[in-house]
Amino acid sequence: MDRPLADFVEMLRYSDVPVSISESLDAAATVQIFGYKDRGLLKTALAQVMAKTIEEHENFDRCFDEFFSYNINPDLAPDAEFSEEEEESSGNQQDNSPEDGDEANDNEAGGPASGGGEGGGGLSGGKNDGSPAASLVQMLEQNDRTALTMAMTAAAKAANLSGIVLMTQRGLFTRRIMEQMGLDQVNKEISNRDKAGDTEGATRLSERLDILFDSVRDLVERQLAFTSSGKAKQFRQDILKNVRLSNIEHRDFKHMRELVRRMAKRLTDMNSRVRKVKNRGHLDIRKTMRRNVAYDGILFETHWKQKQKDRPKVIAVCDVSGSVAAVARFLLLFLYSLNEVLPKVRSFAFSGTLGEVTDLFDRYGPEEAVPLAIDEFGGRSTDYGRALEDLKELIFDTIDNKTTVIFLGDGRSNGSDPRIDILKEIKQRAKRVIWLNPERKSVWGSGDSEMLRIAPYCSTAETCNSLNKLELVIRNLLKSS
Repeated sequence: MDRPLADFVEMLRYSDVPVSISESLDAAATVQIFGYKDRGLLKTALAQVMAKTIEEHENFDRCFDEFFSYNINPDLAPDAEFSEEEEESSGNQQDNSPEDGDEANDNEAGGPASGGGEGGGGLSGGKNDGSPAASLVQMLEQNDRTALTMAMTAAAKAANLSGIVLMTQRGLFTRRIMEQMGLDQVNKEISNRDKAGDTEGATRLSERLDILFDSVRDLVERQLAFTSSGKAKQFRQDILKNVRLSNIEHRDFKHMRELVRRMAKRLTDMNSRVRKVKNRGHLDIRKTMRRNVAYDGILFETHWKQKQKDRPKVIAVCDVSGSVAAVARFLLLFLYSLNEVLPKVRSFAFSGTLGEVTDLFDRYGPEEAVPLAIDEFGGRSTDYGRALEDLKELIFDTIDNKTTVIFLGDGRSNGSDPRIDILKEIKQRAKRVIWLNPERKSVWGSGDSEMLRIAPYCSTAETCNSLNKLELVIRNLLKSS
């Protein structure tokens, strides 16, 4: 696979178009057949092998247009600022700017002039003829545009320009590329010429260095434009997965909901797939014999005894007061996004009194129901004892050995009796009791925290204050069911 196509595949993956290895190979074969010249034909052909759903086709179209849209205008290239005398001295065969020279090289190689080359921004390296590499001072003095293009491409690769993610990294990568090309050597030469009295030579070299800086900045900005949207999104999602849920800003709720849906889908797929053959169970002799009566008892068909996955009954009891409400929001959203593998979820919310909010989720869906539940039961002084009393009155008789009870709260009961005796009774009846606390374990038991008394009566008591930890808890719940 050539480098432009590899970079395009990477861009698609960052833009929610999952391109598999086999699809990448099909895309490479497609490029070999159609080439890069007819962009409309190439776009149609690649879309057939890389995009599956309507949403993926939309993302593919956007990525293709962005990736293959860059075309160089010689009149607007930075090196057009060189004087006519310098243009003549450089020779007709070097009539292009660093970017223009690359376009010629790229077209000869059959690749796109638009970008995606190593180092990005439409640059692709030339061939090394084995001759000693000229210094940056010599290339600038001779106005060797082809050599500058090749040097810029190699420097971009060495600086890992394809890894640029944020706008604030533009200056950093520009400096790295210039240093890879030999910036220190040029600055030293300019300084030496000034000291020797060659002001004209120093000025000329400095001006050409400034033009090269502009070309490198353009290269960096084009690479950022090609990859930043997808990579920045991935970068932000990786951060949000580990940020404390109580610190999530309101503007990030949309991204968080998307993350929860994707995590829930992954867990659903993991727990819905057919068991592997090695886990298919024991041979059922009676059903196997009955199936093969038509074959005179020859065992053409076999039947295996398989253990059915027991989908747990889940009761979620969430403290929705103060900072705990943010964690409760995403726990409930997570649980109800798993409706395929967790169809029996009953939810309760409390700060003072406790009430069931399952009907809100049935009527409005999780995204609308969570804020309604918080509004209805939040904002009061937390009383765990009163909440457990209400829970016992409402559902104690429905808890059995198939029930998992998940408590979410910081265990701070404002000095009131937390009714540990009720929690003990629930643990005796339920399959497991999980307590999720958004606070670090180092502060459990401090102040009015009752966690040291609560933890012994839970199957699991863990710190849970980020999406990654929340996913781990739900995954373990499904695995042990």
